[in-house]
Amino acid sequence: MSPIEKFKAALSGSEIQVLHQCLEQAMQPLPKESVPWYLGGSHTATGHLKPLHAKALQQLSAQWVQLPLGLRWDTQEGTPSSRSLALAEWAKQLHDQGHVTGWRNEKFSFWEDQVIGLGKHSLEPTSHLPVAFEMERSAFRFFGLRSHAVHVNGFTLEGHVWCGRRAQTKATDPGMLDNIAAGGLPAGELLQTCGVREMAEEAGISEALAMTAVAHGKVSTCRSVATGWHHETLWVYNLLVPPEITPINQDGEVSEFACMSPKQVVEAIANHAFTVDAACVIAQGVLN
Repeated sequence: MSPIEKFKAALSGSEIQVLHQCLEQAMQPLPKESVPWYLGGSHTATGHLKPLHAKALQQLSAQWVQLPLGLRWDTQEGTPSSRSLALAEWAKQLHDQGHVTGWRNEKFSFWEDQVIGLGKHSLEPTSHLPVAFEMERSAFRFFGLRSHAVHVNGFTLEGHVWCGRRAQTKATDPGMLDNIAAGGLPAGELLQTCGVREMAEEAGISEALAMTAVAHGKVSTCRSVATGWHHETLWVYNLLVPPEITPINQDGEVSEFACMSPKQVVEAIANHAFTVDAACVIAQGVLN
């Protein structure tokens, strides 16, 4: 039996159902009061704003045009570079006003849905796909934009799972259980490169071992958070961690690692000890 088969075999039917529920509940409905905004001539919403955030943007610039059901914005040039410049300035102002917190000084790329696709049909984010713009990652939730991240499940030969506990200093979900490695996809970086880097930084895993991680699909998550609307596609990888390897954090973002049995993992998920995204990634890595 493979490690994943051993993981599933150790669980009861009700425990398996906990994992299914993670995937079923990954996409939460938009709040009724959310304000959609549209980039250029797009007919589908680019992002979704809290009403307070929509007002803040309109106060920043008259370029945010009021529509019957939302807002529309674009630069006069309508180019990725001009949009990125404008959004960079607004993100700084919003940060100064306290609307955008946890500044990372790192940019994410944004691809429109008609370019990258949705759900099961979404494409891998690469430089071959034309980006609409780039922006400080901390502002993505404010603007309600879809981002991308790489998450890695670390399985042992016995079917147990290495899980990290997020440091208390983390701006998001401090102290909660997480995958062995995970991180947002920075602008210009490939999924595999991101995963290898995160495994080195968060778990001290060598490049040679990290390169053996196997892509295992993707799962999209949406939910309302204090800073706005969280919408992210999680690209899942499964890694077989040899018995002689113990994860050791290198960047201060993980306070400890624990090798958990399947039942311990599912119990922790049921008790909401894992981040929502990590729970979805474990479910994706085991069930699909």
